[in-house]
Amino acid sequence: MGTIRRALGGMFIVLGAYYCVISVRTLVRLPRVTERWIHLSGDPDFRLDEGIFVMWIGVGAVFVGILGFRTALKGASAVRGICDSWLWVALAALPLHCFWFLYRTIAGGLMDHEGQAMARQDNAIRFGIICLAYLVMWMIMRQRHLAGRPVSHHLQPTA
Repeated sequence: MGTIRRALGGMFIVLGAYYCVISVRTLVRLPRVTERWIHLSGDPDFRLDEGIFVMWIGVGAVFVGILGFRTALKGASAVRGICDSWLWVALAALPLHCFWFLYRTIAGGLMDHEGQAMARQDNAIRFGIICLAYLVMWMIMRQRHLAGRPVSHHLQPTA
């Protein structure tokens, strides 16, 4: 189990660093990223709400950066053998990836139907695997944390 924990920890260091780079890159180029996303959506009415989309894409990028930073730190802890809870990171990853999936699906608006279906499937598989990896890491670290606690087999009265 230690080898799996270290391997997943290393993977999460890389994933966290990647998310941090995406976050910073998106925030630095936020107006251009938003303009490109609006263009790729294929919806001409999106131009009217560009300010709202700038805000939401910026907020999403900040959350991706926070998740990336925490993921990299927790991955480094796992590689070093430090038992740390992954619960909130695993819980945060699910809705964040759902919104990211929506963002990428809308960005495929100019693709033909088959291209959209393939992109949706690829993104769903990618995000599903990542969220599953977060869950597995939480389970491994939880199991390790529980193994370190003494187990009481009988009830003790409280004062």
